[in-house]
Amino acid sequence: MAWQQDIRTHVGTNPVQPSADSCHMLIVTGSLGVTVEMLLLEATLTSALVIVAAGNTPAVFFVTDVTGEGQVGNLSGWQSDAFAAIKSGSLMRFKFPRAPHLLVAAEPWPPHVYVNKAADGSVKVTGPMGQLLDTLASSVNFTYSAVQKDGYWGAPWPNGSWNGMIGTVLRKEADLGLGPFGMSYSRSRVVDFTTPVFMEMLHVLVTRPLPEPNPMGFLAPFSWYVWVGLLLALLAMLVTSTAIVRILGFGGPKSVTRHFWSFYSISFTQSLPWVPTSDTLRLAFFTWMFIVLVVVRSYSGALTSLLAVKTVTVKYNSLRDVLDDPSLTLLMEGSTALTDHLQTVRDGVYAELARAADARAMYLRASETYDAAYSLIPDGNYAMLIENVVCRKIYSEHFSRTGRCSFYMSTVNFWRLIECMIVQKGSPLRQLLGVRIRAIREFGIYERWELDQMPNVTHCITTPKKIKRHEPYSMADLWAVFVILLCGFTLATAVFCCELLLSPLHHLHTPHLTTQ
Repeated sequence: MAWQQDIRTHVGTNPVQPSADSCHMLIVTGSLGVTVEMLLLEATLTSALVIVAAGNTPAVFFVTDVTGEGQVGNLSGWQSDAFAAIKSGSLMRFKFPRAPHLLVAAEPWPPHVYVNKAADGSVKVTGPMGQLLDTLASSVNFTYSAVQKDGYWGAPWPNGSWNGMIGTVLRKEADLGLGPFGMSYSRSRVVDFTTPVFMEMLHVLVTRPLPEPNPMGFLAPFSWYVWVGLLLALLAMLVTSTAIVRILGFGGPKSVTRHFWSFYSISFTQSLPWVPTSDTLRLAFFTWMFIVLVVVRSYSGALTSLLAVKTVTVKYNSLRDVLDDPSLTLLMEGSTALTDHLQTVRDGVYAELARAADARAMYLRASETYDAAYSLIPDGNYAMLIENVVCRKIYSEHFSRTGRCSFYMSTVNFWRLIECMIVQKGSPLRQLLGVRIRAIREFGIYERWELDQMPNVTHCITTPKKIKRHEPYSMADLWAVFVILLCGFTLATAVFCCELLLSPLHHLHTPHLTTQ
């Protein structure tokens, strides 16, 4: 091809000058530090192995994606084997003829990744991602050493550099990052993502809500407007019955007080102090008695149920609930795809989260997540924004240790993630590992490895909204009833004092009966 001849002749002092509209210019530094200009025609070329003579020593370069986003770098032996396999299309059957040794950036993140340091300083990776890495190493034929750095996944610094595992891969201190990493646009500009390993989403993790005493529970069978309606109905019946007697001139006493005590007696299923004699008044009293029968039966049945079964109120079941409570401290993993997004978002619920995070967030390394959950969340002043699988792992470990379910995961999720491994930009490992990761994921193997890490998760995964009560009631449950009793006695005492003071006047105005 024409571009091959151009490269052969474009060494040192005799450059070939193709037309500018038919080529792309890439400037690279060879193994001898010599700057070489490679003018490539064929804009559709996606990969090529190029050997350029620089003096008496050949320098080997590999060119990928020469449409303006291309990269050129020194090509090692295993890379040339890998690119040859990619070009042939036999990715699943490919194995390195000689096993290369790769460096893998890894940080602990249970239940996916466990990192253990041996006495000799070596790092051993276990967990589902460790099993995945071992399977890939066996399938492709490579060995590896784990590299552990600052404990973060990776986010950009203001100067353009990156921290965490992404920074380790970007600086070529590791060939791949184990992660798993949430995909984002900013990350995709500095590293390549493999085929997704699994999908994930974030939830709110808080302390498990417990039944709380409700001293006003005796009012709970009816809503407030039902109680108001009953009171208005009582007043209406009182006015009606009094008006009937006064209009007809017979049927019962004309005193409003006596009518009130009559309806009061009916409301509490007591006998009437007097008997109505008019049919109209009897019909009114019958109507009220029927209403009272229905209301009293409904109230007593509902109250019995409420006393036997306590309802658990879930206060934090979504991100919105957490944002609406400024007293909560937010626990968030640092240098994640979410925190990267919060740096640039301008409106919507995530902009609210960004402002809340600036004011009241505590950022954690992945390895600190579990200790923070066990020590901080139970006091009720903290809410952790964390992945679903981490919530379930916390459930599992805590129940295995204590036999209790002390945490609650919101049913409403947010911030969905596509989790992958990462490799250096342009690395052939992306294709070689990707086809194998896809097969492992589609057969459900990774999910099985993940479930093996959480033996007791099903016991706590569903928090009951109602709990049967087996212990006796305390004063905290019924103090409002005793307050009403005290108020009644206080009112009766006040009325007694009034009657005691007014009794001499009553005797003065009351004629004395004499017998002859």
